[in-house]
Amino acid sequence: MVSYPIELTEERDGTFRVVAPHFPELETFGDSLEDALMHAGFALEQVIAERMAKRQVVPMPLKAAPAHKSVELPAPFAGLLESYWKYNLGTYPPDRPA
Repeated sequence: MVSYPIELTEERDGTFRVVAPHFPELETFGDSLEDALMHAGFALEQVIAERMAKRQVVPMPLKAAPAHKSVELPAPFAGLLESYWKYNLGTYPPDRPA
């Protein structure tokens, strides 16, 4: 399981803004909390895929702070990311953070 923390902020118009501490380039919105979480998952995959395509660093996820929520990557995508860490950047640690 690979999951990244996200920050959700309710905007004045009732929508939810999503940013990710690990990925400053990620920003998305949703009409509801559930919609924002769905968009966060898609945006997270896109940002990570773009970094992988450019052979850039994809940070290992840290535990979410109490004020943050976590978005879990789908298993097939998480497997690709783990292979990327292991074979492309050599940053795959022996024991991943939970």
